[in-house]
Amino acid sequence: MARFTDGTEQTQRKGRVFRTMKERIKTTIQAMAPELTELAKWIYAHPEIANEEFESSKKVMEFLARAGFVITPDFAGLPTAFKAVCKNGDGPKVAIMAEYDALPGLGHGCGHHLIAAMGAGAGVTLASALGDRAGEIAVFGTPAEETGDGKSALAKAGAFDDYDIGIIMHPCSIHYTSPVILAISAYEFTFAGRASHAGARPYEGVNALDAVALMYNAVGLMRQQLRDGTRVAGIVVNGGDVTNVIPGRCTVRYEVRTKKLEYFHTVVDRLVNCAKGAALATGCTVEHTQCEPLCMPLEESPLLAAEYQKLLGEYGLFEEGEDVIGSTDMGDVSRIIPSLHPFFKVSTNFELPHTEEFLRAVNEPYAYTQMLLGTELLARLGLTVFEDEPLLKKLRAEKTQKAAQNKA
Repeated sequence: MARFTDGTEQTQRKGRVFRTMKERIKTTIQAMAPELTELAKWIYAHPEIANEEFESSKKVMEFLARAGFVITPDFAGLPTAFKAVCKNGDGPKVAIMAEYDALPGLGHGCGHHLIAAMGAGAGVTLASALGDRAGEIAVFGTPAEETGDGKSALAKAGAFDDYDIGIIMHPCSIHYTSPVILAISAYEFTFAGRASHAGARPYEGVNALDAVALMYNAVGLMRQQLRDGTRVAGIVVNGGDVTNVIPGRCTVRYEVRTKKLEYFHTVVDRLVNCAKGAALATGCTVEHTQCEPLCMPLEESPLLAAEYQKLLGEYGLFEEGEDVIGSTDMGDVSRIIPSLHPFFKVSTNFELPHTEEFLRAVNEPYAYTQMLLGTELLARLGLTVFEDEPLLKKLRAEKTQKAAQNKA
C-alpha cells in the first residue's frame, strides 16, 4: 500500500536523498510519466459517454490499485464511479477528482482523458511523497460530468463530507485560476398536437413543430433581456418523422446557465412561459421535464486560489486571455468543502473545448507534456494542506462556514 512520510525535510528512497517534498513529487512524476501517458492515451482512444465509462474507469482503478490505493468500485450506487483511498491515521484529508466521460459524437473534445490521468497521477504522487505522515488522499472517479450526473450525485450521497479540500485540473487553451462556473440544468418541452396528412387534409392537423418554432423564436427574443453571463441554448430533439405528415408530437431541449442560483429559477420560469405561449398560439398542449440535474455555480476557495496562483508564479506560468465561462458539477462539491477548479493550458493555438480543433490538440505531444506538469501542480496544491498548518485551520473554518450556509 502507498504510504505517507515522516515529514522530515530529507527522506531516503532507493538510495537517494530527497531534500524537499517538492523534489520528491517531481521525481515521482518523472518515473511514472510513461505509464500515466499510456493511461491518458488509452482513454482518448476508447471514448465512452456519460454513465457508460466502464472500461475507462476500470483502467484508472487498475492504475491506482497498482500504487496501493484501496478501491471501492460502483461507488455511491453509480456503476462507473469509484473511490480510491490511501490512508494513514488521522490528519488532513484531500479529495482529488478524476473525470473520464467523452462527448457524444466528439470523443474527448473536452480533454477528460487528461483530467483522469492528472487526478490519478496527482493522488499517487502525493501519497508517495507523504510516506508515513498522517492523513488521507482520496481519488474520486467521477463519471458523467457532461450531463451533471457524477459529482452532483456523489455530493448528495455525502461522499465529500469528511474531506478538507476538493481539487481538480481542467484542460484548456490558457492558464486560468478562477473560471466563472455557472449553474446549469436542462429541460425538455414536448408539444402534443394532432397528426394529419400534409397533402390531403393539413387543415385537420395541429402542428406541434409550429409550436417548437414559436418557442424557439420566443426564447431567442427573450435572450436580449437576460442578465449578463446567462446562457440559454436549445436543440430540436424531435421535429417530426416524415414530411407528408403534420407533426403531432415534437420535443425541444434547452440548457440554462446563470451566475446566481436564484436567477436560474427566474430564467426557467420565463422559459416555461415561452412554451405555454407557443402551445396556446398553435392549439397544442405542452409538458416539460428536467432532463439533467441542477449543478450549482462554483464557490471557489479564495485560500486555494491564492495558493495555486503562487504555484503558477513559481513555475513561471501566467494567466492570459479573457474570462473563462463554463459549467461543471464541481460546483456541487464546492458547496460542501473548499474547492478549486483551475483551467490549465494544454494547447498552443487557443483551441476551444468541445470543438474538433481541441479534440486534435489534446492528443498532441504538447498536451501530454503539459498533463505531467498539471499533475505536478495538482499534487503540490494538495501538499499545501500538509505543510501549512495555519492554512489548514483556515480551510477548515471555511468548510464550517459552508456547512452553516447550507443549513440556513
